[in-house]
Amino acid sequence: MVRATSILLSLKQLYKNHYRVEFVLEFCSFVFQALLKEKYGEDSKLIYELKEQDPEESLALRYDLTVPFARYLVQNKIVSMKRYHIGKVYRRDNPKMTRGRYREFYQCDFDIAGKFDSMIPDAECVKILVEILEKLQLGQYKISVSCRFNLRQRLIFTFLLDQSS
Repeated sequence: MVRATSILLSLKQLYKNHYRVEFVLEFCSFVFQALLKEKYGEDSKLIYELKEQDPEESLALRYDLTVPFARYLVQNKIVSMKRYHIGKVYRRDNPKMTRGRYREFYQCDFDIAGKFDSMIPDAECVKILVEILEKLQLGQYKISVSCRFNLRQRLIFTFLLDQSS
């Protein structure tokens, strides 16, 4: 537990370095079941549902930290925000302790919502990830970045080449 606490404190300090104003939203662990099931589709089988309730207000345990954040932005009409949040989330899964899979665990999120200069938020995310990996001293690592825009451009280009021959 001491190691986990140390890791969480290190992550919190790194996040604070990037998001100078500490803005951590504490969300309830219970959320409306329907909202989670709409969001996660196939993964909805991993949601802990709380039984024997009023069907109009069926609740479930929080699956991640992003859905409540998105709801907060919409409800408060916020169009741009950078924030971090470290909190417990729950998955109804077969725990595999040897592989680090648990039903209750901490999720460490940093979110960038809104319109920013192209690629700046992506670069910021990679920078934070590098800092986290360096701080935790996990050894050598490789970061792979998938860019949907570049992939789309390549597919269009390939399609155009195929059509012209």
